[in-house]
Amino acid sequence: MNDLMIKDAITGLEESKKNLIIASFAPVVESLNEYGKQFPDIQALDISPEKCVKAKRFRIDFGRQITQADNIRKDLKEESLKEGKAIQSVYNYIKTATEETKAAALDIELHYEKIEVEKKAKLQLDRQVELAKYDVDSEFVDLGNMPDEVWTNYLAGVKNNFEAIKEAERKAEADRIEAEKKDAEERETMRLDNERLKVEADKAEKKRISEQKKLDAERKRQDEKLRLEREKAEAEKRIQDEIIRKEREEKEKLQQDIADKEAERLRLEKVESDRAKAEQVKTANAPDKEKLDKLVSYMEEIGKGLKNDDAKDIVREAYKSIKGFAKGL
Repeated sequence: MNDLMIKDAITGLEESKKNLIIASFAPVVESLNEYGKQFPDIQALDISPEKCVKAKRFRIDFGRQITQADNIRKDLKEESLKEGKAIQSVYNYIKTATEETKAAALDIELHYEKIEVEKKAKLQLDRQVELAKYDVDSEFVDLGNMPDEVWTNYLAGVKNNFEAIKEAERKAEADRIEAEKKDAEERETMRLDNERLKVEADKAEKKRISEQKKLDAERKRQDEKLRLEREKAEAEKRIQDEIIRKEREEKEKLQQDIADKEAERLRLEKVESDRAKAEQVKTANAPDKEKLDKLVSYMEEIGKGLKNDDAKDIVREAYKSIKGFAKGL
């Protein structure tokens, strides 16, 4: 903490009073500066329970010096307040003792001015009353200082304006009454026209409803006629379709029977043809089959006489193949 220099904090006082304040606070300031020099040593210590105890002791002792400074402040301020109250009391006594004399002198000084003010105030009130007859609010108009000639012209203008307004209001009222009368006549005429139109509209509506009923009845009759004709046509069409369907089915059945008979004839012919061809082939292949059968028997005999197994297998496979071929002839 830097040393406290309280003289720099005192401004606006004469030197003697400034020195008195410095002297009053000097012992406390000296103690605070001493404590301020001790605190860095406490801060430099490693944190420990002992350091915390020293910090607490320092804070309490340091705070007591600040409390002492506050007590000095209160004493000096109380003395200053007493001095200020004494000065104010002297001034109040002088002011009270001279006030009556000062007021009496001012009363004499303003004698004619008061008379003039009272005169203007009365004139202000009289003129306000006069203007009130013409519905003019003149509270903020300086009528008391208005010259007579100006007042005369002003009052004449107010009167003329008031009469013009009243005349306009009278005319407006007459016009309003006339307009209301005319409006009432027009409304009555409109009401009668509306009633007439309503009667005509009711007649027209009844006629429209009657004609609509006739149209609806005719449309219903026509719809019923068309429905019956449509149902008759649909019934006739169903009968005709059924006749055509049966004819088509009978024709298709007949055609299918013919086709089936033709197919059966062709099948039988093919069977017979295939049998004949097979017989022809069998007859034609009979010599070959006989020769192949003999060849197979010969090869079987040869195979039995062979000693080499591979040769036996080759011959066996050969005559089996020839035997199978001959079997199909």
